[in-house]
Amino acid sequence: MAFDIDRYESFYFVGIGGISMSSLALILYRSGKKVKGYDRRKSDVTQSLEAEGIHVCYETREDNCAGCDVAVYTAAVTEDNPEMVNVRRAGIPAVSRAELLGAIAKRFPNSIAVAGTHGKSTTCGILSQIFLSFKDFDPTILIGAKLPCISSTFRTGHDGNFVFEACEYKDSFLKFFPTVSVVLNVELDHTDYFHNLERIEKSFKTFIGNTAPEGCVIVNKDSAHAMECMEGYTGKVYTYSVKDESADFFAKDIKTEGGLPSYTLVFKKREVFRAELSIRGEHNISNSLAAVAAAFMSKVPDEAILKGLKDFLGVGRRFEYKGKVNGASVYDDYAHHPDEIRATLSAAKSIGGKRIISVFQPHTYSRLHDLFESFVSAFDGADVKVFADVFSAREDNVYGISAKDLAERVENGVYIESFEAIADYINKNAREGDVVVFMGAGDIDRAEGLLFRNG
Repeated sequence: MAFDIDRYESFYFVGIGGISMSSLALILYRSGKKVKGYDRRKSDVTQSLEAEGIHVCYETREDNCAGCDVAVYTAAVTEDNPEMVNVRRAGIPAVSRAELLGAIAKRFPNSIAVAGTHGKSTTCGILSQIFLSFKDFDPTILIGAKLPCISSTFRTGHDGNFVFEACEYKDSFLKFFPTVSVVLNVELDHTDYFHNLERIEKSFKTFIGNTAPEGCVIVNKDSAHAMECMEGYTGKVYTYSVKDESADFFAKDIKTEGGLPSYTLVFKKREVFRAELSIRGEHNISNSLAAVAAAFMSKVPDEAILKGLKDFLGVGRRFEYKGKVNGASVYDDYAHHPDEIRATLSAAKSIGGKRIISVFQPHTYSRLHDLFESFVSAFDGADVKVFADVFSAREDNVYGISAKDLAERVENGVYIESFEAIADYINKNAREGDVVVFMGAGDIDRAEGLLFRNG
């Protein structure tokens, strides 16, 4: 039975400091629900929640959840988590973040779920910018990175459109039944849960099959594994491509000026308009096509699509410009999968700097171990490669793998143990005209912060 939000008045969030959890907590709080939560440490996010009036607990206590009707937990929280133990002892029902998000999405006539191994936040950002470029639309937005035009990761609107990320980790996206399902790509990732490609493809097939009968699926024809996941699906499908002109949406005559791409949009063999982007990288041409296709299906006017594409400047930690050190341009990126690293370094190359210096923090031991050979070749686009220790997240190192192992296999690889030493290394080695890219899904931005403090 689907989770019914209206049955509950008071919500307790375990892990309320997460990007998606905090956004959902605020959505409920602003709708009139009572909300409080727990997180293991104080952060900018939890402090902003407290400023809004939401009580956040930082120490585990049996009475933290007292008075609440239901608890919400993230996929990263295990059953033996002390907070979850206390929730069960109190007899409070618990639902996953995905179940809550799915229940919220069901309230919208047009819910657009963006799924894929890479590119979800950027594509959601582009689509959100497009919707916000037309005065008659007032969308609700929930993405995994800060969108500059709303200065937040979420927005509550009052029309029937809901744009949100559909994360595949632990099959979270199988709780969603969207009107429009977007599949950007399918590759092996989250290997602590998906042990092989067949397993992740099976999940994507189920996600696709959960699309509302009156809705449609938008899929990247350039992703072989994504197309394999479409086999057997009998609903309405639209494809997009930067390579195959037989796709429903095709980017024709791609040109790059000053590192920024433009293309002619072709829809079902008909040229529609000339689109200009303000973000770098061929992968973002593909992401923009996915957003354009979803906008088409939502009946967004062409002029709003063109304006949204031009006005979109990126989302937080997606090739985000941070400033200069010794005349070198410094960027911050969330890339943590080999395919993402290649795409980010390709975007860095389009700037035309003298050298590309990458600073990478592997995210989880399982991903580094299981995709090790792909990681080794992913850094070919950089001239100098610096590696920080693995961000363990939810894992213990049962694999006997380390960032030092990766540095030793990569040509010109340098392993540096501390963030302070990394900042010092960049300060001493970065030169005028270089491009420095910090990459990772953990806390590598701390090293970047030290770089500017020391600089």
